[in-house]
Amino acid sequence: MKSYLLTALFSVISVNAVASSYQAQTDLNYGWVDIGNVDINAWQAKQRFFLAPVSTDGAVPLAEAAFMQRQSSLAATFTRATLDAGNQEAHNNAWSVGGEYMDRSHNYYAAVDMEFINNSKAYEATTKLGYFFQNDWLVTADIYHTKDELGRTALEYGASTKKLLDLNTGDFIAITGGLRNYDDSTLTSYNVGADYYFGKNLSVGLGYHWVSAGVFQNDNDGFEVRSNWYVLPNLAVNASVGRIFLDDVSLDETAYQIGASYRF
Repeated sequence: MKSYLLTALFSVISVNAVASSYQAQTDLNYGWVDIGNVDINAWQAKQRFFLAPVSTDGAVPLAEAAFMQRQSSLAATFTRATLDAGNQEAHNNAWSVGGEYMDRSHNYYAAVDMEFINNSKAYEATTKLGYFFQNDWLVTADIYHTKDELGRTALEYGASTKKLLDLNTGDFIAITGGLRNYDDSTLTSYNVGADYYFGKNLSVGLGYHWVSAGVFQNDNDGFEVRSNWYVLPNLAVNASVGRIFLDDVSLDETAYQIGASYRF
């Protein structure tokens, strides 16, 4: 019976592996970090459904197929976090729902996302409105509507961009950047990143983010090194290691994350 189940599972993966399109993607991730005397770890499951099949043909990296084909989608995410402070432990759940709209017939882009925490009044609603200046270059204006646990609401604004560079060698570079201005302070958060694609399957990237009162200051910042590898056209594994620097509380910690994605 065990050998039969293994054979059946392998057959399902193999059939999907040779398929040239997919319409759904499941992501499972696990991350952990120790901040001071507190251990934090979290599981996350995300399901995305595309409104039309996404093709995996051509030279475009598998991770960027939906972006380059401008495929609209709906998504839902569930996160389970645990905080362990030695003699005290706490658990909490968070979830989000959202979607992206884009189409090859025009250059406009829109996305919405709602994030909630169980047993809390706090939430965050994100709206992005953008435009494709080139087929592989998107710029968005971002609006964040937030509510804290005390019921106070705020509107915050930002911008973000993504560009996929074709090096004409079979390799690509994805460049991202963004900023967000916080309503209750003079601080702004910034982030930049780049991922190098070695062909269609493997990427290695670096991201950097910082929070400051000026672009070239960094009150709190951090960076991560990340990689994503499509072992099969429909199965990927990923990992990242990051450093978090919190100057205001004199902390310097390392965060880890591993995960996998399955397309069907």
